[in-house]
Amino acid sequence: MKTQSSMNKMVSRIGFWSAILTTVWAIWFIVAFGCYMSSIPSEWPGIEAFAASFETVPYIAWVIPCLLLALTFPIMMSSIYFYASDDKKIWSLLGLIFAVMYGAILAANYWLLLTVVRESLLSGYTEGLEWFVIGSPHSITNTIEGIGYAFMGLAALFVSQVFDGDKLKNWLRWLFIVNGVAGIAGVILGGLGIIMATMVSLAVWCVTFPVATAMLAILFKRASGVTA
Repeated sequence: MKTQSSMNKMVSRIGFWSAILTTVWAIWFIVAFGCYMSSIPSEWPGIEAFAASFETVPYIAWVIPCLLLALTFPIMMSSIYFYASDDKKIWSLLGLIFAVMYGAILAANYWLLLTVVRESLLSGYTEGLEWFVIGSPHSITNTIEGIGYAFMGLAALFVSQVFDGDKLKNWLRWLFIVNGVAGIAGVILGGLGIIMATMVSLAVWCVTFPVATAMLAILFKRASGVTA
């Protein structure tokens, strides 16, 4: 019983801190990315003009939290897996699988953006770079980002089924459902070029995701007092 109690507390601590960090990275990204997008032209100016006007600080400010989010989100999901009751572990496992897929794909994607793409822009080496710059209509990294966030949406939908019972858990259930649907819809609508609907989905994601992860931190903090 003591060993089980120690494990429960360890899961709760890891879950709490990973949820807190995920919330911080998400808010940081939302603010920084909004500032970054407002500073670049709405119409793609071409890679030469983009490179000439490139500013390092706003760019790094939104890429870093995205990279950190790709690291802490799977850890948070692994904590949900161990937190889930036996009859709901299949849902938490499915969520964890898609979270790991999201983390692996987007950690590599954002590291590429932070290093090779940024250094190329700074050096003025633009040959073929249009395929890798976020914002370019021909961007491969933007497409990879989309499939990564679709996996995150699927992870949110699956883990939503873990939570039921009291008011906090019911809130978590619906927040993860709405967030997952918004994330997946945003990716699909963006791929179809339906911009206005994509922006609405993104706005819903920006509200529901940090609220859900912050409430998850509260749940793990409360669970840390359990002496099973």
